[in-house]
Amino acid sequence: MLRRGSWKYIHYVGYPPELFDLRNDPEETRDLAGDPAHRAVFQEMAAALNAICDPQAVDTQAFADQAAMIAGYGGREASLKLGAPAATPPPEVSA
Repeated sequence: MLRRGSWKYIHYVGYPPELFDLRNDPEETRDLAGDPAHRAVFQEMAAALNAICDPQAVDTQAFADQAAMIAGYGGREASLKLGAPAATPPPEVSA
């Protein structure tokens, strides 16, 4: 995701990019990515994001890091039993 001024550009690998004008649409209800009137802004934002990082490489690295973390916990099933480590545990329930 990249934000410049009122423009917000979102790029998820495998999905079409999105473009929002937060000044006129703060709730992000109207994706302007396909609007010809905003083509120049869309292209500028895409180029700016690609100048900062390679989205495909970042996505690949993130999934690799997640897989390594899961493996470090003992695999998927062991990881699922951990719960959310930063969350407050639920109270004990007695039967």
